[in-house]
Amino acid sequence: MEWFIANWSFIAGLAWTHLSISIPPIILGSVIAIVMARVIPTRFVTPTRTILGAIYAIPSLALFVVLPAVLGTKFIGPTNVIIALTIYAITSMYFSARDAFRQVPVATMTTSRALGMNSRQMFVHVELPLAVPGLIAGLRVVAASTISIASIGAVVGVRNLGYLFIDGFQRKIPEEIISGLVAISVIALALDAGLWLLGRAMTPWRNAKVARA
Repeated sequence: MEWFIANWSFIAGLAWTHLSISIPPIILGSVIAIVMARVIPTRFVTPTRTILGAIYAIPSLALFVVLPAVLGTKFIGPTNVIIALTIYAITSMYFSARDAFRQVPVATMTTSRALGMNSRQMFVHVELPLAVPGLIAGLRVVAASTISIASIGAVVGVRNLGYLFIDGFQRKIPEEIISGLVAISVIALALDAGLWLLGRAMTPWRNAKVARA
């Protein structure tokens, strides 16, 4: 506790860096995954799942190292970490998005079409709102995993909360390691709570149904 109090401003700076390399991949990766889930034809779903599953199985540190060779970016720095985290977010969110859209009742879609809605109107006013619970659930998983994986970025020169693990082990300061664990957990829990509240705000009809029950 004393170490944390004495270094709280340093930890806060690392936390800000941690968020700055985590939030963009969560947002960008989720948006790309949702679009992919809607535009990829059914006949290509299985190959897409196979490819994304194989990518997600690649260890994060290995992906951080491989990306500079593939993209020509610098080995040290946040660029590779952000790109890698975005790729992981896409691979994770794609499966959740596919499941979320598949859970939309066919009868509801048929009724909407019978009422004269075009494809865009059906997606915006019917399909997307009904898929929100599943999408939020997937987004919560993506947020938690991204915050966790981002800590490995410290190995390739990104001074985020993962730096506390490396420095704590090297200098044999357990309080520093614990501070890193606590800070990452707090951020992950805060994001999870925020997304849960966002899901409730976007699905007021579900809240009303629970209240009546």
